Amino acid sequence: MALDANTTALIVDDSQTMAQSLRAILSMAGVTQTETASNAGDAQNRLRGKHFSLVLCDYNLGRGMNGQELLEAMRKSGALPMSTLWVMITGERNYAQVVTAAETIPDDYILKPVTSQQLLDRLLQAGRRKAFLSPAHKLLDKGKVEQAIAALRERAQQTDNRVYRLDALRLCGELLAREGQYEPALQLYQGLLAQEEIPWAKMGVARILAEQGQGERSNALLDEVIAIAPRYTEAYDLLAQNMIDDGSYQEAAAVLEKAVSISPHNFNRLKNYGTALLRSGDAAAAVEPLQKAVDIGRHNSFFGPEVLVDLLQARSESGQTQQLDRLQSEISGQMGNLPGGQLTMAVCRAMASLAQQRPDQAKAQLEQGAEWLRDTETDFASALRFLGAAVRLPAELAGELPQWAGAITLRFADGRHELGSLKEVARQHEACHAAIKTAYDELQRKSQTALGLANQGQLEASAEMLHREASQTLNQRLGMYGCAMLLRIAENRQQAGQDHSEQMQALRQLLQWLPHDNERVRGFVHRRQALLRHHD
Repeated sequence: MALDANTTALIVDDSQTMAQSLRAILSMAGVTQTETASNAGDAQNRLRGKHFSLVLCDYNLGRGMNGQELLEAMRKSGALPMSTLWVMITGERNYAQVVTAAETIPDDYILKPVTSQQLLDRLLQAGRRKAFLSPAHKLLDKGKVEQAIAALRERAQQTDNRVYRLDALRLCGELLAREGQYEPALQLYQGLLAQEEIPWAKMGVARILAEQGQGERSNALLDEVIAIAPRYTEAYDLLAQNMIDDGSYQEAAAVLEKAVSISPHNFNRLKNYGTALLRSGDAAAAVEPLQKAVDIGRHNSFFGPEVLVDLLQARSESGQTQQLDRLQSEISGQMGNLPGGQLTMAVCRAMASLAQQRPDQAKAQLEQGAEWLRDTETDFASALRFLGAAVRLPAELAGELPQWAGAITLRFADGRHELGSLKEVARQHEACHAAIKTAYDELQRKSQTALGLANQGQLEASAEMLHREASQTLNQRLGMYGCAMLLRIAENRQQAGQDHSEQMQALRQLLQWLPHDNERVRGFVHRRQALLRHHD
């Protein structure tokens, strides 16, 4: 990546003096399109609204998230393009230990103090390393994952540079696993581990084993990762999630407590810790980490008010009814940013009514909220809270519960995490638990049937099935499979000079409700636009 007038840069630093100094250094290299952010919240808002070529981020950002936690949040949200060069600047001499143990790593890090020439030299060096992967990044931006995987394999084979080769194989393994190609991903990771002990490769194997339902084997590997890299917080996260999938919320909370002690300002980790405590039955203990998450959210404005809902639930179930009205008022005041919107507000009112011993009123509020279960604004967390409140209804008022549980499962149960969460919420309600299992089995059967048709060469039949089932359930995994299949058919038809308007119409319908802040969905949009331009 060249540093010139076309480079767009974001400097994230809580020191205005330091930010201006970095801006002056960049201007020496001709970089004039520079913006600054003083905290993680401001940075995330800017990164969501604009594509930057380069991010220079200080590790210590004062209150709230640090630079590493910000990078993790941006990568996991899919809002940070892989082509963006991220360089961490830190005065922490032990940062090498932090980044070595991290699953999400910056492209480079620079220790303070740093001279102008040292910074520019390191940026150029990191840019060359990033450029090595740029063919794959460009393919990913267009949604062409298979081609990107092939390009990464080719790059890894062609280079003698160990660092470059590992970079290519690391991204290749992540993409294979993300696409559900577990066997090739396992072969890649195990091939690397046969040569040397690489924590992220072992983590990749553990993640695949978890996805395949082999929780015990995954946990054994995660224990090994933590032993050799005790600051590898994502290993704690996955270990805790495996425990949650098995219904062991108390054990998961103990693991997350350790992760929080290593990374005390990570919003999601604090929230997950509080949620694990809440679901283990210790609502009183859940209040503290959830309150800390709320405090971070208030300081970093990009965190929405959904954690307030979790805090309301914790206070409600722990009998702290004196806080409920204030929390409801605060949540209502942030309605425009509230995931789940009307559904979540109905659940908040229902939880307050349940805490105040008014079950009939809670039932009426949940019935009102159920009308929003198919709304495109409703996310899994909101639906899960709805189910959590519904299972607290007295038996004589819970007749609609299995129907609600089945609809939520069909829409959101894309994997073991979602399934485990739903089953844990419904663990004391037999009919609800059975409805979740039935719906999940149906979802798996439909996915396998559609993929089987594709493997048999019946692409149009597969695409038709995926489009129909995705439209009925609003399941994102089915929707993305459907988009990929429809695009494949449309591109083939275009090359053959055949009509593909039917596929384009079906694709438009799916893209209307799939989340456009998802990197893969953005790739689908770009590919559809390319087809439209070619047609015009």
